[in-house]
Amino acid sequence: MIQATIDSMAQGGFGVARIDGIVHFVPDVLPREVVEIEPVVRKRHYVFARLVRVVEPSPHRTAPFCPYVGTCGGCQLQHIRYPEQLQIKEQVFRDQMTRIGKLPKLPAPEMIGSETKRIRMRFHVRQGEIGLFQRRTHRICAIQACAVATEEVNHCLTSLRHALAEMAGGEVPNGTLMVLAAGKVVQVAADLPPGPGRKLGERLRDAIGGYTLIHRHRRYAFGHRYLILPVQGIGLHVSADLFVQANPEINERIVRKTVDFLAGTARVADLYAGCGNVTLPLAKSCGAVLGIEKSPHAVAAARSTAERAGVTNVSFRCADAADADLKGFEGVVVDPPRSGLAAGVLRRICRDAPARLAYLSCNPATLARDLQTLTAAGYRIQSVSLFDMFPQTHHIESLTLLAHQKS
Repeated sequence: MIQATIDSMAQGGFGVARIDGIVHFVPDVLPREVVEIEPVVRKRHYVFARLVRVVEPSPHRTAPFCPYVGTCGGCQLQHIRYPEQLQIKEQVFRDQMTRIGKLPKLPAPEMIGSETKRIRMRFHVRQGEIGLFQRRTHRICAIQACAVATEEVNHCLTSLRHALAEMAGGEVPNGTLMVLAAGKVVQVAADLPPGPGRKLGERLRDAIGGYTLIHRHRRYAFGHRYLILPVQGIGLHVSADLFVQANPEINERIVRKTVDFLAGTARVADLYAGCGNVTLPLAKSCGAVLGIEKSPHAVAAARSTAERAGVTNVSFRCADAADADLKGFEGVVVDPPRSGLAAGVLRRICRDAPARLAYLSCNPATLARDLQTLTAAGYRIQSVSLFDMFPQTHHIESLTLLAHQKS
């Protein structure tokens, strides 16, 4: 055992201890705590360790409220009082911007917290057990309920567990189940082999509002094709097999801030548009809005919303964001995956230089990399907002608003 003092927090929810010049990453700790740790994985320049005992606890330490903490890999920060979680996330974000993006003069971020529970969860099935992955493994932590999910999601989890228990041993599938709740209506998207996947769906027919089985681009579905989620007064058509933000309170605040920034812009392109979460609200205050999204099912959902809502100054194109022609667009919105902007997208933005750019990011590291390129190409950061989309976890959502200096 090694006794160490935690210096700071790093991305991923790990505390950082420096011992004999080697960084040790430690879970379940807080800055300035004195702890006993045991090295688990040794790399050339750093070590992953496990926490053995807290010798001197932080005043910000609290008892986790979920019985699965320590086994389940879903939450990393439940041992930290919520206001301190927000402080830690802001510090980690600033560190990434300085270290990776070389942006020490970043505007002071606005931190927006939330304790809203998730309406969207991904559960995994292995040998008949359903739950979340254990920490740093693909073994199942079989849970009765998730403490950070809504009551509707957990009720569906119970139905899924009972349905799986009713299936004979040879029928039990391995795969992934996505659960989405909109109000009291719940939908499930299953990534399972077709035989067991269909049988599971039949057992759920009376318990949920809709079910979609996806296997090698083939689909089997029953019930509601779309659920309706309100976003800025628009009933957004969504489904469990498409990307939907898990925290509706935070999503509203992100969309509102984006719309306020781009209000009055003549032409706006929303890359990575998904179901039109930002695209459609933008159409209320902009001249013409184009949503670009590579998923045909997401584009169909977005077009369905636009038609039902009577929004006529918006259009959607099923295409890769890297193929978007941004000439003539004064405003651009990007919401890329964790890998950040594709090189082709970044080149087009820098080349065509739309006057205003709203960058929604779920990964500070790739955001820092992209902001370094964008600022070198003439963009100036006007504001940064951090949103706690996933309380109790290490994840950090951010919205950076930029203006090109030529404008």
